This record gives sequence, structure tokens and C-alpha cells, in this order.
Amino acid sequence: MANKPGSAVFTTVLWDGGSKIADFPRHMARLRKHAERLRIDLPDNIEQLITKCLIDYVGKSKETQLLNITFDCENNRFILNSRQLPKLRNSEIHAMTLPLKRWLGDVTGTKHGDWSFYIDAKKTAEESGADIALLVDEYCIIDSDRAGIIVIDEDGVAYVSDSKLSVNGVTLEIVTEMLDEMGIPVNFARLNERLVARSSEVIALGVGLGCCRIITIDGVQMGDMNAIIANKCQAILAQHYSNISNWTDLCENPG
Repeated sequence: MANKPGSAVFTTVLWDGGSKIADFPRHMARLRKHAERLRIDLPDNIEQLITKCLIDYVGKSKETQLLNITFDCENNRFILNSRQLPKLRNSEIHAMTLPLKRWLGDVTGTKHGDWSFYIDAKKTAEESGADIALLVDEYCIIDSDRAGIIVIDEDGVAYVSDSKLSVNGVTLEIVTEMLDEMGIPVNFARLNERLVARSSEVIALGVGLGCCRIITIDGVQMGDMNAIIANKCQAILAQHYSNISNWTDLCENPG
């Protein structure tokens, strides 16, 4: 990854190891939105270019995995890189808090070319025995190193960060839409210390992690161990990914 924010824009998708990508239109919409914030001019035919790259890309296995799709501005090309799904996917995890790094302008909250801070935050958390880093600004959880955060309060209301500094996750978007349809209220607000401390559940949602319940933050137990919203979120994602209409076959639909 390049070291200047405006040098690249990327998204990470769920890939079947062949020609199918989950939620491809949502990811392309977000890629365009983030590119605009970063003042990056994407080619008009990005879907076709990504399809060509995917056809030429040789994966190591034909199983569901993560695929990073990066537009490299300096070389005016898309780059693909795959990796296995993490073992932590859909599990209970431990978190630690770290200060959020702020870039100037509209950079913070986008998937940009200077991603080393998020990589280092994940490494720092793991070196401390945690599984994920929660990124905090002005005493509020803004984001994490690789997932969106939902806080469920004692009344069963779901809260998502309203900060522009948060990276708007596709998985978070999918789940919150379904929670709302199921009658679970979803509010956008500041995820401050008080809200988190009295929460019944804190949930991390991402393409790689799926839905993970955060059971401790900085060594402090979180929420009600019998809470059920995380289980509902896992069921939502399982049903979502089992629906073939949520997968785009790029060889059949080149854009």
C-alpha cells in the first residue's frame, strides 16, 4: 500500500475464489464515493477493468476468501490481492482502545492509500493479547481497525457512530438495514463511554470478521452474556450470503 492517502483507494470484498463477488454493486458505490472524497479520478469503466483483473488473477484456492481491490493512482491500474478469512470470524473477541489518527480534509473515514495506521493498530492490539483495536476520538468509539461497531443499549436499541470519521462499512450497512426491518431500532449517535458502559452488547461487523461479539474492552467485561442481538446479526449475514442474488458473477456480468 502506498504511503500517501490520495495515492490509492480500495475496498475489500468477499470472494468465492472464482468469478463471484458478494455485494459488488455496494462496494463499487462506496469505492466511487471514497474516491471522490480523496479527489481521485476513477476510470468510467471500473467494473470492466476489475473483471479483466479478476479473470487474469490466479487465486491459490477455490474457496471463499477476502479479496482486496485497490486502484493505484500512480500507475493508473487496479491491483487484486486475496487472503484467507480470519479464524476469528463470527466468534467472541477481546478489544483494546487506541486513539484514532486524523488526516486532514476528507481523508479520515475513507479507504485510502495510507492504511498503515490501521494495520499497526491491529498489530498493537494483538501484541497486547486483544483481537481488535477500537479507535477512539474525544472519548467516543469512532471505528475499529477492520470492522464497523454496533452498540446495543439496555433497551435493545442499536447505536452506530454518526461520525464522518467512521469508515462506512458494507457489512454494517447490510445488517443495520435488516435490524430495522426486524423492528430493532437503529440510531446514529456518539458512541461515548456512558453508552458503551451500560450496553448489553458491543458488536463488530466486517467483511472479514463477519459478526463478532466483543466481550471485553481493555480487560473490562462488556454487556449481558445472555444477550442475543449478535446471534441475530450472524443469522442475517448467513442468510444474506446464502442468497445467490447477493453475489455478482463478473464473467456473466462484466459491467
